[in-house]
Amino acid sequence: MLTTIQIAGLQTFGYHGLFEEERRLGQKFTFNIDATLNPAPTHRDDRLDASIRYDAVADAAVSLAGAMKYRTLEALGEAIAIGLLRRFALIDTICVGVSKFSPAIPHTLSNVGIAVRLARCDLADRPAEESLEAFVQVAGLAAGQHSKSKSSGR
Repeated sequence: MLTTIQIAGLQTFGYHGLFEEERRLGQKFTFNIDATLNPAPTHRDDRLDASIRYDAVADAAVSLAGAMKYRTLEALGEAIAIGLLRRFALIDTICVGVSKFSPAIPHTLSNVGIAVRLARCDLADRPAEESLEAFVQVAGLAAGQHSKSKSSGR
């Protein structure tokens, strides 16, 4: 049996964004997390070790979101997905959605967002000792090259 833990509308305040003002003043971010667990034969035995605590996933996501400043929602979402996969051994695949409600876009809209999907097997390409700082430096360099090539509006 496949089970997916769903956390919708997890809100936190963070200092992420393409523009310096966003990283200095901060803004509200919302996360939607779908974590599919390793297959379990049943949940009728009501064992906690066949699942993960929702509060622990929410706490970990908020902690990961506050650990670094990101210029793109994509880098923020990927960092949270990687962190949750590494922290919770029962998660097989994860989708992390990230939205912000005050984008620096000159149009009327309620929010903008992304979704990042990763599987545990995707971590095989990344060294286990890879630090969050190293990941952020690589993501920041890629984002800097991207923002120079075209305006992304993030």
